[in-house]
Amino acid sequence: MIEPRRHDDAPKISQHAWHGPLGEAAARTAPSTEADPVAVLATALAVFGAMAGDGPYVRVGGAKHAPRIWPLIIGKTGSGRKGTSWHEARNIAATWGTQADAYLGFRVAAGLASGEGLIAALAEDDDDSSGIPFGRLTIVESEFARVLTAAKREGSTLGPVLRQLWDEGSAATLTKQAVRVDGAHPIVIAHVTPRELRLRMAESDLAGGTINRFLPIFSERPHLLAHEPARPDLTDLGNLVGTRLRAARDRTEIGRDAATDHLWTEAYAALAEDEPDGPLGSVLARGPAYVMRLALVYALADGAATIAAEHLLAALAVWDYAAQTARILFADTITKTSRDKLTHFLRVAPDGRTRTEITAKCFGGNIAGTDIEALLTEFADAGLIDTIATKPARGRPTTLYRWTGPTSTTSGLTGLLATRTYEVTK
Repeated sequence: MIEPRRHDDAPKISQHAWHGPLGEAAARTAPSTEADPVAVLATALAVFGAMAGDGPYVRVGGAKHAPRIWPLIIGKTGSGRKGTSWHEARNIAATWGTQADAYLGFRVAAGLASGEGLIAALAEDDDDSSGIPFGRLTIVESEFARVLTAAKREGSTLGPVLRQLWDEGSAATLTKQAVRVDGAHPIVIAHVTPRELRLRMAESDLAGGTINRFLPIFSERPHLLAHEPARPDLTDLGNLVGTRLRAARDRTEIGRDAATDHLWTEAYAALAEDEPDGPLGSVLARGPAYVMRLALVYALADGAATIAAEHLLAALAVWDYAAQTARILFADTITKTSRDKLTHFLRVAPDGRTRTEITAKCFGGNIAGTDIEALLTEFADAGLIDTIATKPARGRPTTLYRWTGPTSTTSGLTGLLATRTYEVTK
């Protein structure tokens, strides 16, 4: 079990996410790196899905979904350690055997510039003697803001091509130099800072659906390591995952067992409950599809013939973290009201907040003092907050505003995960 150190307002990860050999590898790696373990886990899940190929699939709403996971790692420059998370995940994948080595050597690229260029890269013949079928490619895009800018240019086909490839593994353009690819299995691992993403995002990015093909993952350095610690030995896990990866390539449709079907019914309702109206709802619109893709990867990494409850719970945990990331990231610019912001700001601080903290940290000084006073009065009249007067040894007395209302974050999915017992399983 692992609990990354977080600041109060950061997303929280359920222990269910650390299920299986991929979760165990990320947890073992955590003490020896400054990379965020959740970012490492999400990237490792994506790389495993890339190497498994598009043979195995699940059905959601009648559509086939191959294990294509596209993590969007979101963190500040430096402290986000986004690039470090990729290197750690790559190190984990390097223990999965010779074919994994070949994939990492020949099928990892960088730079998304155009839809035509991406299709051409996927359609190239396999001439590198790696034995990996054409169309298998992982693109590591360290400057995702640049991709968003390129996708918004007039006449750009990049957004539509990305959407087609995530959905079906096939894409085509109708430009003068028409190109097409079928049976492709691309994985995109993208990195961006919160500020860049907010600046580059436009209504067209949301409405077009490009952004909701990505899994938003908040990334924050959990600790400082001035000296290089000893690296963990992942040989046992690597051998295990390598064997299961080879078996995964021969799989076709993977279904859920009866117990998991019952859990899925409950989870599906929770996913619907967590999906808001408006633009944020567009960002989170592919929750059911993403959950089942993640569950598929967890099941394949376990060598399982069906998706069991533990695989679905692990997938729900990762998606819940992604949904929390989206809500926090887009709160200011999309849907969150002043009342919602203050509720969250007070709720995550059990010792209370000062008026100065509310003004500066919650609202960034961009709201009138009279409006803050009105909100605090409203909360107090509703019995949602207490006011506590403190008398420090030095300085002036201070008033703290402490949340006494419901402690739920309003996420039905978070509540569902909290009621399930976590068991450590490789």
